[in-house]
Amino acid sequence: MGALAWILGLSLGTSFTCSILEAVFLSVSHSYIALLKEHGEWAGKWLEEAQEHVDEPIAAILTLNTIAHTVGATLSGAVVQDVFGDPFLTAFSIGLTLAVLIVSEIIPKTLGARHWRQLAKPTAHVLRVMVFVMKPILWPLGWLSRSLTPKGEQSTVSRDELAVLTEIGRREGTLDEEEWQVMNRIIRLDEVSVGEVMTPRMDMTAIPVSATIEEVQDIMLETGHLRVPVYRETVDNIIGILVARDIWRAAHSGIQNLNELIRDVPFTPTSKPVEDLIPEMRAVRVKMAVVVDEFGGTAGLVTLEDLIEEIVGEIQDEHEGDEPIPFQKTEDGHLRVWGGVSLRDAIARLGFTLMPDEEEGYDTIGGLVFGRLNRLPLMGDTVKVTGGVLQVAKVRGRRIEYLLFLPEDEQDPSLA
Repeated sequence: MGALAWILGLSLGTSFTCSILEAVFLSVSHSYIALLKEHGEWAGKWLEEAQEHVDEPIAAILTLNTIAHTVGATLSGAVVQDVFGDPFLTAFSIGLTLAVLIVSEIIPKTLGARHWRQLAKPTAHVLRVMVFVMKPILWPLGWLSRSLTPKGEQSTVSRDELAVLTEIGRREGTLDEEEWQVMNRIIRLDEVSVGEVMTPRMDMTAIPVSATIEEVQDIMLETGHLRVPVYRETVDNIIGILVARDIWRAAHSGIQNLNELIRDVPFTPTSKPVEDLIPEMRAVRVKMAVVVDEFGGTAGLVTLEDLIEEIVGEIQDEHEGDEPIPFQKTEDGHLRVWGGVSLRDAIARLGFTLMPDEEEGYDTIGGLVFGRLNRLPLMGDTVKVTGGVLQVAKVRGRRIEYLLFLPEDEQDPSLA
């Protein structure tokens, strides 16, 4: 009986230690490790290095844990069979399995996950010794693992996993609503195309190369724009941009030829992800780019401010008037939608669905309705979508200013 107690105590104790070390090691945060390093703690430096090469400490823990389980079960089973006989072996196996589950898994991993801050430093010391002692076993295991892993393959965290982590942070109060929105926008930035955030061609201000300095000054003062594109003959032939600072200097120095003041401007396709364009514009130190469509014509303009607004939200400066309200509830409870809202945002907010081929070619909700009508829109025109009806509520010139969304269960039967 004494031998059995020693075998069980040693194997379960070793397994308990391995499980709590694993839980603490995997739970300790990068920020806490950085804090330990700032305070000059040796444990912080070791934990940082260990987490960069996580396979070695984890292999040490799992190897020792497996040895403890295997040797403990084998020796204790042999003792029980020798002392009590075969009839007790089945009952002992069931009891040992429950003991391993509770004592070696549930209890230590719960304690390690809850109290990792208090246990981080002792864990670093114990793991360091464990890895050093088990080096002769770990080296061949590491070689085998590396030989089976394709070169260049690394463990990465997906965008969806990051989105889940930020959502957990918001629910637990670690992130407030604004912080959560900013982080969520950054994570989803690869899904937003330049065409969704640009100023469309019909709304942009452009100046012919034949204009005088005085005319350019007047346009800049009237619109409040500090950068304006310049075109030759048509807006599809933009040759550069004019910057307000250069115009004011030219006015004082007597320069009259706009060609001397035109700066180069980059061109970008409507399909380029915002996440790719931001570093490109920063690299060449420009704040405006011309957006071109699939045929090479001018689709619109995008500024660095437009791109940053996709992360931090709307930035309204002193030159801007009242911005249109993207979504607004009417007195009867329906949603009034600005036609310039991106199709992606409208689908997310209104809850209707489209087939992938139905979305193709449209950047805004107004553009979708305009395309579906296939003619100039009129007040009251409707377009059926899965989940409801989009009704034209206001038209300005040839463009749809506002729409009403009528859910399927609330729409007028005559519209169905």
